[in-house]
Amino acid sequence: MKLEKTIILAISLMASTNSFAQYTSDAFRFSQFENSVDARFGAMGGQKSSVGGDISSVFGNPAGLGMFSRSEFSLTPELSLNNSKVNAFNSKSDIKNNNLDFGNLGVVFHTRTYKSGDTKKGLLSVNFGIGYQQRKSFTNDFNFKGITNNNGLGDLFTEGSNKDIDDDGYPAAPDRLLSNVHHLANKSNLTYYDATFADPYEAITSTNSDQGYDVKRKGTNGNVDFSVGLNISNKLFLGAGFGLANFNYTSTERVSEIGVYRVPGTSADQNYDVDYVKYFDTQGSGVNLKIGTIFKPVEELRLGLSFESPTWFSVTDNYSESLYNIRTGNSDDDSYPFEYSLRTPLKLNGGISYFIGSKGFISADIGFVDYSTIKLSSTNNRIDMDTKRDITSIYQNTINYSIGGEYKLDKSFLLRAGYRSVGNPYQNLDDKDYAVNSISGGVGYRFGDYYLDAALINTNENLNYSNYTLSAGNQPNAAIETRTNKIALTFGVRF
Repeated sequence: MKLEKTIILAISLMASTNSFAQYTSDAFRFSQFENSVDARFGAMGGQKSSVGGDISSVFGNPAGLGMFSRSEFSLTPELSLNNSKVNAFNSKSDIKNNNLDFGNLGVVFHTRTYKSGDTKKGLLSVNFGIGYQQRKSFTNDFNFKGITNNNGLGDLFTEGSNKDIDDDGYPAAPDRLLSNVHHLANKSNLTYYDATFADPYEAITSTNSDQGYDVKRKGTNGNVDFSVGLNISNKLFLGAGFGLANFNYTSTERVSEIGVYRVPGTSADQNYDVDYVKYFDTQGSGVNLKIGTIFKPVEELRLGLSFESPTWFSVTDNYSESLYNIRTGNSDDDSYPFEYSLRTPLKLNGGISYFIGSKGFISADIGFVDYSTIKLSSTNNRIDMDTKRDITSIYQNTINYSIGGEYKLDKSFLLRAGYRSVGNPYQNLDDKDYAVNSISGGVGYRFGDYYLDAALINTNENLNYSNYTLSAGNQPNAAIETRTNKIALTFGVRF
């Protein structure tokens, strides 16, 4: 019987709105990434579409590979120092996380296409690049606690149980609930069943229960890039790239709730103590394409344009949830394996750079991404339609821009600085609060065929977190403001 329930449950795939919200947020989570850069470009505000001649071109505008005059290898590790302020239940707490990440690794092979004669006309070189980049880190741990007010776990399981429809078209009785977690919630007196009502389940837990949240996330979104760049007459540079993408994401989100429930039919109260745990384990693999160009109308000026296709992911999602009654020792769980395809938004980027002789340059970029075009598709039409509706109503297009420059103190030492702003992807939230802004700076040192670059990037970002969703929209919520100081180091060699 339990196997039959599990099969039916997997097919129905959680009819509650909580389930659809999960896939909507996951589709956005796995679509929100930026191409990696080395410490040089990082210090100048991120990708520079029109500069070229940098290992970052492997991951950004592949036309920049055409500007290499020698082969080159580089490695960039990154250390992120995160300080988060969590505002929940009218109180604030500080959380610190430090993460050592693998930024990127790349190599460019320079191939000269001429042997003699005019070196200023025609195809002068074909350069190939290959590299691995970490486009996003999902690692993030935080916790908070407080007192609920008509929005605790009893309210969550009441709404879910009332949507658990039986064969007769009415909410199922407790012993016929498809969800094992909802059944245990009823046995644990978080919900009460009265068949005389149209919505027979009600929450009987108190309005001032204590809740504690503990969230642990980890994983990465990475890409292996294969790129080629052409140099035509030292004026026009063309490039194309092919990427193999992958991501892995795991998260354990625990809600511990302690309170009292009203004993049905009496005026007496009893204590309860439960843990509700949601576990996510998601893997994805896919492909993407890039094309780009850089044009030098005069020696001092460079214009760049690049196009990045959507990444087409195949995703395997293993989501499960469990409920544990600490006082009785009873526990139960539900699992929802699901496979789907995910198409992320395409990206357009343009840039302009002005070079001041051999002393340095200033460069500005602008980019466009429309998150409302994210598409999830599967064999479950209901999930596809509901997710599409939510994506188009929650997310919007963003305009991202950056400006930065480099100044050469002498033949060995260089100084860099930059600023970057990533637009707010949410339709109904204040752009001022949900744009991501960063300032950066760094230095570079050249010694023979080797170089060493360092960057410090300071970023502010605001996020909201809710473990579950209630129909009234009054679920517990945490506002998280994170300030990140990222230190990036690039070691490279030309050969």
